[in-house]
Amino acid sequence: MKLRSVLLLAVMLLTLAACGEAEPVPEALPTDYNYAAGELNFSVALSGVVIQVTDVEVYASDGNIAQGFVYVVPTVSVTNQNETAVSSRDFTLVDEYLNEYESWQTDVAFGAALQTMPEIIGTGDTVSANHVFIVPAASLQANLKLRWDSPITLSRIDVALGDLGTAGQ
Repeated sequence: MKLRSVLLLAVMLLTLAACGEAEPVPEALPTDYNYAAGELNFSVALSGVVIQVTDVEVYASDGNIAQGFVYVVPTVSVTNQNETAVSSRDFTLVDEYLNEYESWQTDVAFGAALQTMPEIIGTGDTVSANHVFIVPAASLQANLKLRWDSPITLSRIDVALGDLGTAGQ
């Protein structure tokens, strides 16, 4: 009888342990990808592409986006020495929870102050321009990073934007 009770208790404990919440698994790149990371105001080079984020502005909603969202506008310098063109569509903003936000080249109240990123950055070209991202205001505290991810060259560059705190709220 005692043995049954011990076995029953052991089975229950193992079942509870198996049903427990799993630890989040960090994002893994395919093994054939090249990866580099950096931070604001530092150049990051990979596969002939050099990216530097020189500034980040945060603007509150101008009425064109939902309440609780903000515009995050990094100034990005891109130098392309790769034989493959760099597409502006390869840039996203990513938070620590792996939420991705696409760049919107949209009409905004502060648009006159922005330099629009061209669609394609050709071989040998250097461009300094802005991306406009619409993100939840809460993500300003979620370690945002600008990501260039090229499935053609199998390369990814992440640039940490630093503490954006409560800017723009």
